[in-house]
Amino acid sequence: MQRSALPGRFDRDRFRRLIELVGPGMVPVLLAQLAADLGNCDSRLSQGTATGDWALLRETSHDLVALAGSCGALALQDLAQDLNAATHARDPATTRRLVPAIAAELAALLALIRATPPEGPLPW
Repeated sequence: MQRSALPGRFDRDRFRRLIELVGPGMVPVLLAQLAADLGNCDSRLSQGTATGDWALLRETSHDLVALAGSCGALALQDLAQDLNAATHARDPATTRRLVPAIAAELAALLALIRATPPEGPLPW
């Protein structure tokens, strides 16, 4: 994986520690679950944006804060926190501004997770 494909402000050590924490036998399960959960967030982000569903966007942003933070995707975590605040305020302008950046960071994180081999080494 090329460096430019990494999520913004990516903490490699945090991601590496997460992989080490689960142990070699559980890495495939972790990677599959992360991909599924982040993919679900991507779908919910699109759906919530299309329908103006503030509750769905708020819930999705909350999930993204936790997932991005756990993976070391710090830019995505910050953007998701900003989106969470915007959804609580029901601020459509800020939400419209944040969603494309979140989608791009989310795509980069998903690509990194999908490119991570279950049996190491890490691709960056």
